[in-house]
Amino acid sequence: MRRGLLTATLLFVGSLCCSMGCSDASGPGLGGTTATVTDPTGDTFGTDTAQIDLTAMTITRDTGGITVVLDFVADVVHPASQAPNALRAFIDFDTDQDSATGRSSAVDDVTGTVTAIGVDYELDMFLLPDSSALITDSQGEPTGIVTLAIDGKRLTVRIPRALLGGDDGFLNAAVIVGSPGGFKDIAPNGGHLQLGGTGAVMPYPALQRLAGTPRGTS
Repeated sequence: MRRGLLTATLLFVGSLCCSMGCSDASGPGLGGTTATVTDPTGDTFGTDTAQIDLTAMTITRDTGGITVVLDFVADVVHPASQAPNALRAFIDFDTDQDSATGRSSAVDDVTGTVTAIGVDYELDMFLLPDSSALITDSQGEPTGIVTLAIDGKRLTVRIPRALLGGDDGFLNAAVIVGSPGGFKDIAPNGGHLQLGGTGAVMPYPALQRLAGTPRGTS
């Protein structure tokens, strides 16, 4: 797992579930605002046969938190299934919309793409049991667990404000997806999704695609 978190995470999950609850109980609040980035079909990279092809990421912000929706070409296979085509993903959130703060993006680390975000919080969709995914902060420390909802080619996850440090939900974001065999696709193909704020979205440079060692599996 990223930053060597896998072992610590698996030990931590039980106690976190007891203390915080493994749920996304915070329902939608008021003042919904939505941003979407689309991604071309057929632009996957890497050599593994399980080509996880992302078509869009949508984030809706309201007073209670954010709702993230990922859309794919094919039906989503749950991360906990351990199947060769099971989904793996990092979704990076720049909650202060300041690229000079936070850690580097998983998208940048793996592909060499320039997202122009500094990651304050990250959703780690790796090897957690049941229907869970982990939220970590800029230091790689867990802040809580959320529930993944899968419906055919769509995955939805609700993240309460409390797991994002009480942030107002206006943020920048980027996502990288793949399978146990390696990463396969990103969105957007450069720059980032911007939800609110005044900063300009980065122009999208040509993507430098790297197969490499699958990030998050060692």
